[in-house]
Amino acid sequence: MNSSKKLVKQLLISTALSLSLPMLSVTHAAENAAMNKATYVVKNLNIGDLPVKTIVPITAKTKEQAIAQAKVIAANKDADIAEFRIDLLEFASDTKQVIALGQELNQILKDKPLLATIRTSNEGGKLNVTDEQYAKIYSDYLKKPFMQLLDIEMFRDQAAVEKLTSLAHKKNVLVVMSNHDFDKTPSEQEIVNRLLKQDQMGADILKIAVMPKSKQDVFTLMNATLKVSEQSKKPLLTMSMGRLGTVSRVSTANMGGSLSFGMIGEASAPGQIDVTALKQILKTVQPTQTP
Repeated sequence: MNSSKKLVKQLLISTALSLSLPMLSVTHAAENAAMNKATYVVKNLNIGDLPVKTIVPITAKTKEQAIAQAKVIAANKDADIAEFRIDLLEFASDTKQVIALGQELNQILKDKPLLATIRTSNEGGKLNVTDEQYAKIYSDYLKKPFMQLLDIEMFRDQAAVEKLTSLAHKKNVLVVMSNHDFDKTPSEQEIVNRLLKQDQMGADILKIAVMPKSKQDVFTLMNATLKVSEQSKKPLLTMSMGRLGTVSRVSTANMGGSLSFGMIGEASAPGQIDVTALKQILKTVQPTQTP
């Protein structure tokens, strides 16, 4: 048995054993939630409906590396969406260069949507910017969008977040509102509150990533996801990071999630697994797709 098959087997076993509710009841809950989910068709990809859609990050430092990674993602049938991690570029602060590269990547990806992300140093990323700089950079991107989805961190200046969300919607760009905690896992209620707050703030997709210190922390994230899926119609992108939290990435559909990060080559966050292995596991464990 090769390493990929071993990983799939191990994660399938872990998924079945780790769910904090009986598999049947969780599956029905996720199916019922999915029936009322908001869905978005982006480049013919239906985001929000089952099956869970996979996101693969472009983690390049140079233009040449980014183009090469985009070509690999475009050719991989298991990758549904590409995330352009702009903050990892050597020229991340050069807006003109980023826009030009973003337009090129969008063309390379063809029918696969592009999610543009500046992960700031406030939330574990590489770019250190003020709220004013953050708003200006994103506003410049949105003058002639090269992306179909835009990641906006929920805890930036609230007026800036509101303005950027409104501008993105005017440009027909979906907003992935996000929050990341690389130090801990907040309480279940706090995770629920943050995700529902994102919904209230106008997000199209609700995202949170947390760091577990124990198995219970992983359950906390998964249970919070299920609770939010029963209260919000928005697609969910939630994860417990690190090796300990990997099971949350493959069982997300059973908790009402709609998207999950995989990788090809280099991961952008701890706990990501190869997208082909991820897709295989998701097909096995996720609830039956609703009509």
